Amino acid sequence: MEALEKYLPELAERFYSQIPHHPNAFRVFSGGDAQIARLKQTLQAWAKALFCGVYDHAYAEERYQIGYRHVRVGLEQKYVISAMGIVRAFLSECLLLEFPASDVRLRYARAVSKMLDLDLNLMCESYMHASMQNLRALNEHLERANRDLAEASRSKDEFLAQVSHELRTPLNSILGFTKLILDGLTKTRDEERELLRDVFSSAQHLLGLVNDILDIGRIEAGRMAVRVEDVDPREVLDSTLPLITIPAHEKSLELCDETRNTELPLVRADEVRFRQILLNLLSNAVKFTPPAAPGEPAGRVSVRARVLPASDAPAAPDGHGFLRFEVVDTGVGIQEEKREAVFELFVQGSAGPRHGGSGLGLAISRRLVQIMGGAIGIENGDAGSGTTVWFTLPLAPNQAEQVAPFAHEKPAARVRK
Repeated sequence: MEALEKYLPELAERFYSQIPHHPNAFRVFSGGDAQIARLKQTLQAWAKALFCGVYDHAYAEERYQIGYRHVRVGLEQKYVISAMGIVRAFLSECLLLEFPASDVRLRYARAVSKMLDLDLNLMCESYMHASMQNLRALNEHLERANRDLAEASRSKDEFLAQVSHELRTPLNSILGFTKLILDGLTKTRDEERELLRDVFSSAQHLLGLVNDILDIGRIEAGRMAVRVEDVDPREVLDSTLPLITIPAHEKSLELCDETRNTELPLVRADEVRFRQILLNLLSNAVKFTPPAAPGEPAGRVSVRARVLPASDAPAAPDGHGFLRFEVVDTGVGIQEEKREAVFELFVQGSAGPRHGGSGLGLAISRRLVQIMGGAIGIENGDAGSGTTVWFTLPLAPNQAEQVAPFAHEKPAARVRK
């Protein structure tokens, strides 16, 4: 079949003058003229190998891969069959030119036809295997999508059930206490004021729940806007810690600010969201730290901070470090296997009964910290008891050089109510 080799350049030219104009050819020909020139050489090399009759494993694997590539880009098998028809028609013309009408030409024509049929069968078989493989992958993807949809539906149902329960509880209290006052069932002015305080407390709790739900809705929808700027952590701490003193005092807990005598560098954050995160963590620490039994030391909630240099924080933006805040309590603690789950919606980490609240605080805090470029996590508290919840915020430019890393063993300042 050496007589046909001189026609191979013309075969390549004719083939690629027609094939690129075929419907859906753009799926394969995306490399422009350079790709076409390379494929012309490949076609000639394939034709030479075809005439040599080398049908070994390597050749079969090469033809298989063509089918796999075509399936991956979505090119239907009928286009390969059509392309092979172009090759078959051209080679028939070449045989007609090279050999007069005789048994020799007929024998060569049959040989070429068998070789082309064998080659086409290899590619068609690879199409079948690739299509089945692709179909299995699609089925697995659909199964995963169905599981995700079922999980999303279950989460939605749980969300609605939990929201309705959490909203109904303070609302019932507001309605019940208000009705007692309106019906004149209070005997003294002090009793009426006590009920009004309960109404006010329930209304505050209800407002907090609504705000949490609105926040998580905006975050999940990607509509949570933050204004990141240079923020002084000292100002945020000084305005947040007093909000926790009353609930801490009511449980006879010791509230300590271990950052009081430490210079704190500026961080890049949204000041309002920074305060919200800190307040969430402090509120949780107070909520899950029980009052001390008679004769036992008082429970304790501490706030700490330290610089993480860029060398210890490879994810630091622009080569800067982070400021790490820690809220440490001596409370009930969180089991290690639950420490990731508590950052999900409506999950509380204590092994005991629920302590009220929406279960959204840590979920919101994680998302806000991530939006501002930091991280958040949970560890064991001091001496393995209680909990340490930490989060990081990026340092403002040049702050890491101006403020040396510091530890939390500085003299602590107690926060008085």
